[in-house]
Amino acid sequence: MKRISGLNFSDQEIQTAIQENKLLSFDLEFTRACNLNCLYCYAGGKKIENEMCLNEILSVIEQAVASGARQVVNIGGGEPLAYKYYWKILQKERDLGLKSITFTNGTWITQAIAQQLFDYNEGIALKLNSFNPDIQDFLTGQKGSSARIQDALQHLIKVGYGKTDAPELAIETIVCNPNYHEIETIYRFCRENNIIPYIEIMTLQGNARKNAQVLETSIAQNYQLFKKLLTYDQQHFGITWPLTPPIAGQSCKRLLYSMYVRSDGNVQVCPGIEIVHPDLNIRNHSIQWILDHSTIFQKARNIYQCLNGKCRICQHADCYGCRGTAFAQNGDFCDDDPTCWDGIMGYINEV
Repeated sequence: MKRISGLNFSDQEIQTAIQENKLLSFDLEFTRACNLNCLYCYAGGKKIENEMCLNEILSVIEQAVASGARQVVNIGGGEPLAYKYYWKILQKERDLGLKSITFTNGTWITQAIAQQLFDYNEGIALKLNSFNPDIQDFLTGQKGSSARIQDALQHLIKVGYGKTDAPELAIETIVCNPNYHEIETIYRFCRENNIIPYIEIMTLQGNARKNAQVLETSIAQNYQLFKKLLTYDQQHFGITWPLTPPIAGQSCKRLLYSMYVRSDGNVQVCPGIEIVHPDLNIRNHSIQWILDHSTIFQKARNIYQCLNGKCRICQHADCYGCRGTAFAQNGDFCDDDPTCWDGIMGYINEV
């Protein structure tokens, strides 16, 4: 089964990176500024103080490559394609031999931009939460965004995304109450069009925390949804995967080999674990220094030995749960994953 860039490393590659204290991938923000105001966004959609300049971003890329990184997730923080130096960053990544994928809301993708992205061999994860315009516009906080996102999808497909030898195309969908009934349709659409489905349970941080009453789905809902998606894959494609949150069919092991660089230079072990400390900023220390000396990164890279509660003894030994959700709700990223269904409501041994 094809996995999205940043999650597609072998166990041997991951073990080697841990042993050598190196990266395999990293997530890179450019700016937190965004033209949308999504109800579920973890970042908030507004530019923050003291964001990195272009030279600092380029230095981060160079340092990450020197520390072993082979892939980069251009997550932007806000909307990457709205950043004025986006193409310079992309060129730097190509010059250094990095494979990359951009997470985008799609509203900046014209036919010409889609072709340019294709020519750069850039992977794209398009944020699409509903085919229903009213629901999509509600979730983005902007009327008319649905039409622009749908146009972007068609532009990407028209220039060649979705074909076998093309750059990867994924659709990122956040599971929430307004679109819950539609997730299966989106998932099937992806599978039928050679698009990677990136279906993710919402993390309660940023805007999502403020809008939790409207958005949050229950553990039972999430379990039933993931079970249906797994059954669909098994019956129609002969694909199977562990029935675990937070991403359907995509096992997240980023803590073991990645880092998340925020637009203000602060470095995190993942997007959901917002621990700010002077030693965790690229303006004070190099990336390799942080990997070598940060106790937080060392704990993350040994997460299986540091887990607490049911996650430590879970039958799914390869899964460490969503550490970002554990941190957001419990204040400790080693605590139980509060979104996990394993061990409750009779779900043990379903897989």
